[in-house]
Parts: sequence; structure tokens; C-alpha cells
Amino acid sequence: MKRRLWIVSTVILTLFLVNGPAFAGGWGPYFSWGREKPSTGLPSDVIDFARDIPPSYWEGLGLNKDDAIRELEAADLDVSINHLTFGVMYESAPARDKLMSYRGTLGFDIALSPKIEDLTIGDFSANEFSGFAGFDLEQNSKYGLSTNHTLAFGIIRTSRLKWWAGPGIGLTFNYYDIGTSLDTKAANLSIGGGGETGVNIHLGTSMTLCLGGGIHWRAFAYAAGTEDLGSLVWGDGPLYFIQTSLLFRTGPDRG
Repeated sequence: MKRRLWIVSTVILTLFLVNGPAFAGGWGPYFSWGREKPSTGLPSDVIDFARDIPPSYWEGLGLNKDDAIRELEAADLDVSINHLTFGVMYESAPARDKLMSYRGTLGFDIALSPKIEDLTIGDFSANEFSGFAGFDLEQNSKYGLSTNHTLAFGIIRTSRLKWWAGPGIGLTFNYYDIGTSLDTKAANLSIGGGGETGVNIHLGTSMTLCLGGGIHWRAFAYAAGTEDLGSLVWGDGPLYFIQTSLLFRTGPDRG
């Protein structure tokens, strides 16, 4: 699977670069770091398992089954995932004196240190709760793809730099090969948008260094399972990221 992801991303990036001369502007590599912090619920298979437990078990714990199930369904699971992303960026007008510019990225994403930061069920809260319901992914593959698209407004535009800000939308997909005897596979998808800003610093007549970042609000879904068992959680939360790139300018942006 990792090999297939690498081949697909390489082919897509190559096509972007081959068609680059047809689009005036700037092309080049980029790198970003981000932290995603979605708030979700308990996995669906955990809720289903609890529903199958007889009422006598809950009564032995001093609980009413229906009330306990409602609390499990309303549980909050706070997750944290770091992302390292690298790939290719295009900007339609990185150096020209234009008010609006389109910025787009396509990259290979690595999810780092995914973990549960807090689990709240009713009055119970456990900070730094790890190893729960398939979320203990520290030693497993976490690869995927990421794309981001921004409408940048040039607030300050000079011959040396451009300060821009604007709305952006993005999508990230990650695949996890969980190394257990059950051969568990997992994946997460996040999609959303928010505000971004940055500075383009022009280096001579043909290169621009870009420094920026933003905050997105993302819808988040995580699925894990084997051939016989599966679970799903979904929620939403912020994604904070910083980004740098080096663009090689073409057409009217060169010179």
C-alpha cells in the first residue's frame, strides 16, 4: 500500500511539473507542519458492544443500561495528530502587482504521534488516555495525501515582497497499517477550510521564498477494522499549520 501511494503521488506531481510552463506564475517544492485536534465520539463498535451487554451487568455496577448507553453515545474523545507534508506548490501570481492570486498544493502527508488527549464519559475524564479503541498508532504506518487551495489577496505588494491573506480549503487522507495479529487497517479523512496568510520574499529575478500558515476548521472521520469487525468515529476541530516553499517564477512573474 505504501508503494502504491508513493507511485500515485509521484505520477501526479510529475504531471503538475510537466504542465507547469502552460501556467504562468510560480512552481516549486513546499513543506508544511500542522497539528490537527478534532473532537469525536466513541467508535461505533464500542457502542454496539455496550448495547449487547445485559441490563443485569449494568445494574451490578449501580447503573441503568439506557442511561449508560446515552452517556457513551454522548462521550467526547479529543484527538491530536501532527502532520508533516511535502510536495509541489503552484501560485498564479507570486510576484506580479495583482490583487488576487490562486495558490494550490499537492503533497505526500505523514501523520505523526496520533493520540487521545482526553476521554470524557459523563462525569469521568481521563487526560492523556492512550491505547484505546485502535488509536494507539505510534509504531505504525501513517501515510497519505494532502491538497490545499487558497485565494490570496495581496495586501502589500512591492518589488521585494508581497504580504497576502485569504480563505483556503484543504483535504487530507491518511492510511494506517496497524501492526497487530488481527491485521487491522485504518484510515482518516479530514476536510474543511479557514483563513491563511503569508509573505512572499522575492529572491532575484526568478525565485520567491514563501512563508505562511493558517487555521482551518475540519470535519474529521476515522475508520478502523479487520475483515470481520469495524469501527467508525467522526467529529470536527481545528487544524493549525505553518508552511514554507521555494517557487521558480515563469512568464510575467519572471524578471
